[in-house]
Amino acid sequence: MASLKIYSNSGSGAGEAPISDKIASLKVNKHLIWEVIKAEQANARQGTHKTKTKAEVSGGGKKPWKQKGTGNARQGSTRSPQWRHGGIVFGPLPRSYADSISRQKKQVGVAHILAQKVQDKKVAVYDGLNLDKPSAKAAFQAISKIAAGAKLQTEGREKKKLRANSNKARHSIAVIMSSAETKDAKSLRNIPWVKPLSSSRIAATSLFYNAGLVISKAALQELDKKFSAVL
Repeated sequence: MASLKIYSNSGSGAGEAPISDKIASLKVNKHLIWEVIKAEQANARQGTHKTKTKAEVSGGGKKPWKQKGTGNARQGSTRSPQWRHGGIVFGPLPRSYADSISRQKKQVGVAHILAQKVQDKKVAVYDGLNLDKPSAKAAFQAISKIAAGAKLQTEGREKKKLRANSNKARHSIAVIMSSAETKDAKSLRNIPWVKPLSSSRIAATSLFYNAGLVISKAALQELDKKFSAVL
């Protein structure tokens, strides 16, 4: 059975956590990952875009000039598309972008994303933040040291200030916690470069688009059991 390195809150190694070979040695299907992410992003679109046609814009009830005798081109309304303030031709209308995908296929796709992160060595495990109460400061210090110890941040970005506007230049890290670790979730949600996720409900987009994953030991056991059953 494969294993992942566990990091303490100081960023040093603190043992290893087992992970199923079904995940660690999985042959990643990149097309499946693309399908799952595409469907998730499409389903998130509202599709409420709308432009007005010549029948919907205000005005234009009167013919601008008579049909013949003026030398001008014949016009029936000042709200035709060729006029300023006229209607839009072939503009966007409200529509649904929904892309149906089965629940099982989505779970397998998320499992492939996790396997890709494991194989790229972009996963660090921690044994809980051990907070007495929710504290963004304590969580920030711990996650920063864990990310530094696991070298999850892209080279050249380590010295960026973490609480200034330069947060936008720092690559994000997803932290996956079990549903029982509510103190950790509340402490991490105000750190701009951290994406707190629950092991019971993981979005494929959030899992894929990040510089690395930091997974609690309890959440790793839940994910290992869940995804090993669908692979």
